[in-house]
Amino acid sequence: MKHIKVYILLIIITITSCVETFDFKTVTFDTNLVVRAVLTDELKQHTIELSRTIPIDSTKLDPEKNAIVSITDDLGTIYNFQETNNGIYTSNIDFAAQPNRLYTLHIQTVNGSTYNSTNEVLPKLSSIEKIDFNIEENQISQNQELAIKVTSNASEDEGKYYRYEYEETFKVKTPIWSLRKIVTLSNVPPYSFDLVYKDPNIDGIGFCYGTLNSKNIRLTETQTLAQDQVIGFPIRKIPINNYIIGIRYSILVKQYVINQNTYDFYTLLNTFSNPDNIFSQTQVGNIPSNISSTTNPIEDKVIGFFEVSSVSEKRTFISRSEITDLPFDNYVLLAFCEERPNPEIVDVFGNSPLLDLLLNGWIYHSPPQSPIPPPNRPYTLTVKPCGDCTHIGPITPPSFWVE
Repeated sequence: MKHIKVYILLIIITITSCVETFDFKTVTFDTNLVVRAVLTDELKQHTIELSRTIPIDSTKLDPEKNAIVSITDDLGTIYNFQETNNGIYTSNIDFAAQPNRLYTLHIQTVNGSTYNSTNEVLPKLSSIEKIDFNIEENQISQNQELAIKVTSNASEDEGKYYRYEYEETFKVKTPIWSLRKIVTLSNVPPYSFDLVYKDPNIDGIGFCYGTLNSKNIRLTETQTLAQDQVIGFPIRKIPINNYIIGIRYSILVKQYVINQNTYDFYTLLNTFSNPDNIFSQTQVGNIPSNISSTTNPIEDKVIGFFEVSSVSEKRTFISRSEITDLPFDNYVLLAFCEERPNPEIVDVFGNSPLLDLLLNGWIYHSPPQSPIPPPNRPYTLTVKPCGDCTHIGPITPPSFWVE
């Protein structure tokens, strides 16, 4: 088995708050297969991600390339997956997990090692009934937060296990907006520029739409309750002064019904602190998997889980006027936007300070404040994030957006 030497920095702080000398220690690191595989009852092309564990001080993933991946059911149906990006495998066809079928994941890596999952069955569907929101006070920071909570439909089934994900989309406005922009006609001597009106279809009207996906693992269960119903489970909490709820906000919540083994897996996974690369940095033996090696089951361990789950989703929109009239902090502080350079088109050395600033993140703001702008300095600029929000998201709302 391949071992990679990594160094862990151990900082020992004594009770007396004295800092001891750094002690570098060498440990071995096993490059085990990492699997992210979720099969749902959604009719779509499903994806499976394969990679290798990475050192704890590494930030770059190590994708597992050129593997052979498939899912089979107990009727003999084979769903083949093809690598569409490094380490990402997509099913060749749209399909959905069906009730009362047994599904098994199969993987063969480029070195000939093979892996199979246990047989997994689709849990019964439980739908989201509603998404509620209200203002709460954070007991630690003493600041107000928007709390978003989910309630599922009640059922007569025995308790279930649930996992949640969300996708949030929000509308932002540039703190500084100009109807015009500078166009570079010539970026070599003789330098030439023009001031033109923006095209709303290309440049927008000062609004952008950002989208973020959940990272934390959100779990709950009703097995210990008298009734199988999730009531007011908190999905998301947002500080009331956050710009993402400054104008209009939307959240799409996905509720996955999972089995107990999957729930136990995510519960253990949730004890680790970094959701961005937790799978790749988790060490073998910490978390059990339902995927195992068929060629070397003793030493060749797998990180990850083959999840088969039923999915319900619901979307809601929230306007700021519905929750508060308090001001919010924009995505960029106005103090950051106070600088207003008024560069020369051409300086005494034959260079163009204006072009340099345009190429380094500055955009048109307004004419100079002087009554008669000098011919060589006709433009006042502002740093791009202050007058252009496209680093947050596109200028056009997504297809689901409603005002």
